[in-house]
Amino acid sequence: MNYTITLFLILFILSPSFGQTDTLSSVKKKYYLVQKTDGSELIGEILKDDGREILLLTKSIGKIFINKTNIKSLTILEESKLIGLPHASDYQDYRTEGPYTTRYFFTTNALPIKKGEHYAMLGLQGPEVHFAVDDNLSLGVMSTWIGSPLALASKYSFNSTTNTHFSVGTIVGTSGYFSQGQYYGGLYFATITQGNRESNISFSAGYAHINLERDEIYSSEYQITSKSGIYLMDADVVNAYSKTPNAVNMDQTLYSSINKNYRGSTVLSIGGIHSIGKSSSIIFDAMAFIGNRYSYESVSTSNINDLTYTNYQGIERTEDFTLNTMELVKRPKTTLILMPSIRINQSYKKAFQIALAGVVAQTNDGNWISFPVPTVSWLRQF
Repeated sequence: MNYTITLFLILFILSPSFGQTDTLSSVKKKYYLVQKTDGSELIGEILKDDGREILLLTKSIGKIFINKTNIKSLTILEESKLIGLPHASDYQDYRTEGPYTTRYFFTTNALPIKKGEHYAMLGLQGPEVHFAVDDNLSLGVMSTWIGSPLALASKYSFNSTTNTHFSVGTIVGTSGYFSQGQYYGGLYFATITQGNRESNISFSAGYAHINLERDEIYSSEYQITSKSGIYLMDADVVNAYSKTPNAVNMDQTLYSSINKNYRGSTVLSIGGIHSIGKSSSIIFDAMAFIGNRYSYESVSTSNINDLTYTNYQGIERTEDFTLNTMELVKRPKTTLILMPSIRINQSYKKAFQIALAGVVAQTNDGNWISFPVPTVSWLRQF
């Protein structure tokens, strides 16, 4: 009897099931991105693979048998690609990472792009093509459908293990065929993004400049008004009147350049995206350009009576004038671009977006104007 009990204990101890815990519950599940030959994609857990087909467990559809001849690729979704999902069971049946998640309608966020995930955006205004040369670096070309203006874009995203991301970027461009490419400018910016690829918000700040042709505005130091119109005078003309009151020749309006060939402004932007379904997202994109405007304003007024002069048409007149001493004044000038939009992801490689964009701008005289610029664009990965 003792031998029997001893043998039973030995067999029990040596049994592979002795002391074994339920490891199935502790094994981390693996989720796969299944890209099919018809362009559709599914994410799920592979329950069975017999060499001819796989049994995929998806969240919304359930179990699906997929013939391997219909599968283009199988990719394991690493945990880092599901950042922001509190539990593995919260995965979606579409990929949470891709080239379009790195941008809004126009501006970009700080999320990194994956090497080789090049994409193009075709809009009513023109095309853009962006190349992912590295996991953190992208280079792009932007233009209109006539090839002018033409700009080069770049963005570098710093590695992050949290939901806070940082990037720097630049856009430099030229007028292209317009004015033989002699006009050029650039935008240099830094971005901070909080959130994951499905829902995030970004703040950017930078500086923009553009070099144009001579920006000519009135430069006369005095302005005189009468019933026949408004004339601009410089100091020499006013001095000539004080010496010879009835012999003033106003045959030319003078101009000069203010900040010629250069305009600069501070640029601030805010952008965000939020998933509202399996394949749709709402986007808010806004930019503010804060620069300067120049104008001549009257600082003092005096009267000139019975002034005889010859105007630019050679006609001699005698009139009473009001003389305004003018001063050049620099004031802030702000332009806002608002781009609320919606994006529909047709597949991992295709997306379509509509923006009800608009512009609110301050004119040189300080008034505000606004006008809508609705537009659409198509995103394609290649």
